[in-house]
Amino acid sequence: MPTEKQQNSVETQAIVMPGEGIPPPAHRSLGEGGPEEFLSLRDILTMILRHRRAIIVFVLLVTVAAGIFFITRPRQYKAEGYLQVIPPVSKEGQVDKNLFETIIASHLQKASLAYIARNVAILLSDQGIKIKPLELKRQVKITRPPKTDLIRLVAGETSPDKALLIVRLWVREYLASIQKNNIYTALSQTHLLLKQAQSGLMEKQATVDKMRAQVAQSSPLITLSRAVDDRQLWSDLAQKAGPDAEALKKLSKIHIKGQEQSEEYINLKMSMFATEQALSAVEARRNLYQEVERILNTKLALNGTYQADKMAPTNAAISDAELYVNMLMKGSEIVQFGEPGLISSTRGALKKTSLAFMVSLVLACFGAFLCEWGKGLLSSR
Repeated sequence: MPTEKQQNSVETQAIVMPGEGIPPPAHRSLGEGGPEEFLSLRDILTMILRHRRAIIVFVLLVTVAAGIFFITRPRQYKAEGYLQVIPPVSKEGQVDKNLFETIIASHLQKASLAYIARNVAILLSDQGIKIKPLELKRQVKITRPPKTDLIRLVAGETSPDKALLIVRLWVREYLASIQKNNIYTALSQTHLLLKQAQSGLMEKQATVDKMRAQVAQSSPLITLSRAVDDRQLWSDLAQKAGPDAEALKKLSKIHIKGQEQSEEYINLKMSMFATEQALSAVEARRNLYQEVERILNTKLALNGTYQADKMAPTNAAISDAELYVNMLMKGSEIVQFGEPGLISSTRGALKKTSLAFMVSLVLACFGAFLCEWGKGLLSSR
């Protein structure tokens, strides 16, 4: 007599003919004398192998179709470009690493913004290349190589020229957006400085006007009256014979009058001169900021310096305002590193076909198992 274990084993179960399916094993509750039993690996393998021909045909068809598709698919060319982030340096010559990492993370986010893709798509459309911004954004991968101050842009296209053009335009548009943001920042700072200069100019002008009024009320000259008051001289002349004493007394009453510059007027004049010099300095500063504001607004109207700036004649004198603006514009924390170029790219047809083979094999085996399991369920009812 077979034991209970042998009766429940695979070897002692009834042989099922092909097409009938393997019925699911009888589940026994814990109250009937043992734990529940499940399909063994051998049972699952047996169920799958019953459909081996269908599995082979399905896998072969999928693999061949995938291979033909990946081989005949247009080859993808890739181009890459780099941006370099300038680390912030303190007065002591040290680099704030936390701030530097924050700046790089900010540029990674800003370089991936949708409006950059939109601007690049518009420029590509002007050159006859129609592409949607969302599709373009998916084609461009923006990453940071580990432990570097670089940002890497990679674009894939069916044409090497298109791939290079996308990278070039993307880098140019991003730098133009940074330049435009710098103009907005410089304009904000210029407005603040202009406001301070205008306020200082008004104060200095009021002081100068007040001092001018004081100078106008003061006389530049004062009249002095001096008598000939030398008692020894008059005494000697009176004691000597000859001159009339009465005449000498009249002579002593003679006063000499004259004019000389007023010290008060001179001091007021010197103070007013110093105040006028300060007024001229503040006025020159105000005029400088007004000219800087005009130049920045012009650049902003021209959408940055990457598209509309014209080279000035070499013999033309550059104003102080232009020098100041150029200094502000050159203070960028990110620059282009090198020129975009093509990188090696393979079709990857073999790798992708192998992946399709593995996926199709797994799906076919799983389908065969479900088919046998379903037949077993139907036959057990």
